[in-house]
Amino acid sequence: MEKIKIGVVIELKSLRIYWLQLFVVLFLLPFSYLFIMFLSSGGNMNKNEVVSLLIGYMVVTLVSSFVNMLSLRITNTKQPEVLELYSTYSMTFPQIIVSQCITYTLLTLPLVIVVSLYAIISLQSVNVPLFITGTIIGISVLLLISIFLGLAMNNLFLANGLFQILFVIFVILSPSYFNMQSLNKVLKIFLIFNPITHMLNILRTPLKISSGFDIKWSYLYLFVLSILLVMFIARRIKNTYVLEKIF
Repeated sequence: MEKIKIGVVIELKSLRIYWLQLFVVLFLLPFSYLFIMFLSSGGNMNKNEVVSLLIGYMVVTLVSSFVNMLSLRITNTKQPEVLELYSTYSMTFPQIIVSQCITYTLLTLPLVIVVSLYAIISLQSVNVPLFITGTIIGISVLLLISIFLGLAMNNLFLANGLFQILFVIFVILSPSYFNMQSLNKVLKIFLIFNPITHMLNILRTPLKISSGFDIKWSYLYLFVLSILLVMFIARRIKNTYVLEKIF
């Protein structure tokens, strides 16, 4: 546990160099989508619509943070020269990955808490335990996706462009800022294959905001996806070693 704490401190200190990128990823990109949707609505929105948009904003911020930064950080960590730096702290590769996941989760935690509290207080008949469970599952699955992407890529420069494209695809092909019930069947099919759609469903359904399909299918989809991701991650981590420092 002490090694993981050291890893978190290292990550937080290293982020001071990338404060501008952090601002863009954590705030500017997600908020720009939210701002456009508020403008298009003309400000005429009921509480359910406002909460639905805020849940979408929260999820997009998580995706932006994890896919745009955490995945890239993991790809960077795999580079031999970076692993050699971590060897001075006698940290294993799994400990490094866990510390990075904790760091980026902590960065997004204040927003998650604020949006969640607003949603619970604003709406009536909220299933709080189910909502909290959905939040934990959503964050966990996003972390697994980010770890998978980070481990799957070896070229840091290629990963930088690819992860940004994936972020846009995740956001556009998900009902983050709109209701998918108004879409035609073809578009709905595309959205259903997107894991972000199912994360939104398990978060909005406990708030009595319908996404148009049963929450059970979302739990099943995310469960199967998590199993596949864990299998891949376990194999890749097993084959990655931190270089030992030669004294």
